[in-house]
Amino acid sequence: MDPIDHFFNLGSQYYIAARFAAFGRLNPVVGNLFHHSIEMYLKGGLSKTKNLQQLEKFRHKLPAIWKAFKDQTTGAALSQFDATIADLDRYEELRYPNAALAKGMGSTINIMRSNASVTGGISVPQYELCVQDIDELVAAIFSAASRNPKAYFQGLAGCAREFLMKDNTVGGRL
Repeated sequence: MDPIDHFFNLGSQYYIAARFAAFGRLNPVVGNLFHHSIEMYLKGGLSKTKNLQQLEKFRHKLPAIWKAFKDQTTGAALSQFDATIADLDRYEELRYPNAALAKGMGSTINIMRSNASVTGGISVPQYELCVQDIDELVAAIFSAASRNPKAYFQGLAGCAREFLMKDNTVGGRL
């Protein structure tokens, strides 16, 4: 298996696990799973022009990986996802409990944009993600990286397919 396919396979597994976690209200872990998913997809796209040592230097810094991916895929309309990447990147600091224990936290995961919540008046750091935004980002990454999503989602167990497609507005492209 080449690095591109390996990264996209890992990204797809994290993505499905994250969607399950979102519906299971496994918060804030869902944010970390989505972060890993997007990181793997982006590194997969970048592995067309960068070797594994170069990709390792990015560590888990999603904004830097995102910038490199956008630079490599000129012409793709990806800037519309900059805010989604920024929101997702904030979840990396919750990977270990240090920040949450020191400052507290509030975390909201919305499945659809219409379910957006209001978190005003809360004095702890707030983290918020929308699964619909991430679904659209995933579809855009597959397109910009010239990858066929069906190749990575075929042969899924029924429950994995169920959570991949549940309330997924871009599911027909996956």
